[in-house]
Amino acid sequence: MNGWWDNTYRHRIPVTLVDTLGQRRHNEPVKLNLAFDLFKPRAESIRVINDAGGEIVSQVINSRVEDGRLLSGTVAFVCTTTGRETGFNIYFDTESGAAADYDGIRRLETSLADGYRRLDTGSYVLEICRGTGQGSGASKWGIRSFEHKDQAINLIHGCGNAFGGVYGPFFTPENGLVNPPAHMVINIDPVDEGPVLCRYKLHGTIPNGLNPDLHDKRLEMWWTFYHNSPWFERTYILDPYETVIDRRIVSNRITVGDEIESGKGKLLLSTYKHYGGTAYRAGDLYAGILLDCVNQLRKDHPDETAAALEQLSIDVEQDPSTWHWDNYWRLFCVIEDALPRDILKAQLKSIVEIANRVVWSDRAHTFVHYSDDFVEVNAAPDQTIFPTDARKTCAYSPETGYSFLYCVNSTIPRMQIVQRQDSGWVNWGTNGENEYPELLSGSTIWSAYGRFDDWEAEVDKIESGLAYRLGEVEHRDP
Repeated sequence: MNGWWDNTYRHRIPVTLVDTLGQRRHNEPVKLNLAFDLFKPRAESIRVINDAGGEIVSQVINSRVEDGRLLSGTVAFVCTTTGRETGFNIYFDTESGAAADYDGIRRLETSLADGYRRLDTGSYVLEICRGTGQGSGASKWGIRSFEHKDQAINLIHGCGNAFGGVYGPFFTPENGLVNPPAHMVINIDPVDEGPVLCRYKLHGTIPNGLNPDLHDKRLEMWWTFYHNSPWFERTYILDPYETVIDRRIVSNRITVGDEIESGKGKLLLSTYKHYGGTAYRAGDLYAGILLDCVNQLRKDHPDETAAALEQLSIDVEQDPSTWHWDNYWRLFCVIEDALPRDILKAQLKSIVEIANRVVWSDRAHTFVHYSDDFVEVNAAPDQTIFPTDARKTCAYSPETGYSFLYCVNSTIPRMQIVQRQDSGWVNWGTNGENEYPELLSGSTIWSAYGRFDDWEAEVDKIESGLAYRLGEVEHRDP
């Protein structure tokens, strides 16, 4: 674009976005870091103009302002490109400028009692919740209402679970199966809320369990959502620690659990694959060990177990093999205080010993499978697989054509993937067997849900973001 977009603006900076993959980008988030020396713009005057002369919705974040003028900042926008290089211009004025009124991300009225923000991003309608700390799936913090606008289905049926929680290293037998998303109320601070992106800091101190190595640990998460983009971004930071889980030393690793609830008999995502192919172990012996412990408890301590189930509002007559997975956590959780402490500690010690021995001595389980194609997880033993060396992944439904894509900036040695038709539960978890956490603290996860023509090309694009070149400031004489 050679003409001047608006003659009332006296300055502009040419920008060239460079796509090293040479692919078309659609609604891709871009952040340009700018510093101003001689000509310092009014912050509200910033405008982004594409090569066709059209104004793009933009937002200034990370700004450093002095006397109403911008010294430095990041200009964020979502753009579409068609080739290897695409030109834009950033216009600004040093003397005047009115704030733009863009139709971007919209804040809606919250629908849940502990809802903090309900957003219409253009791609999603989602609600971020603080949690209530009451122990059930419906009390967890995180995203508890999550709808793709085209599909118009809440990925968390009945808002009875949450997406994006942190479980390990706390949710382990060694620590009394503390379930942080269900047993704490998270603090949420808005960092940026504008038409292009909304960023939130979630933070709090994890409730203490039995393991003193994990006492008083602070958790911090940064979540960012973008206008009209399926991609959203999360970074997880946990205070440093070192402890033993599954009889193995672990330090500064966490379990992130992204859970979807479709409703019983439904399955929104039914196959799974790593970029290039998937190596995995099949089955979850640990789940069976927990079930055996529950049944043994009912035989050895019938009165105490019945009282615990009643306290947790679990039907005493119900077969434990049909329980929701949360019920195991709650029964063996020190915070719930349902079982007498001596019985609880004895059971947890037994679970650690049995699980470590059985899981790693079972030849069928330790056999590593490999598939170039999508793995049908629901057909695997226990509807669970443990893929290895994950970084770019896809969970896919052949029935709907929808996928959940992930791109992580650090390799995850083991993961737990569950896709269970009977309960409708889907889990993307960054843990190995026996709840051993595997994601490095400080890692960033990019995720996207929707229909994608080529999922591997899509994650390549988010991994190899658009680079940019800034030209010299151009001026228009008054």
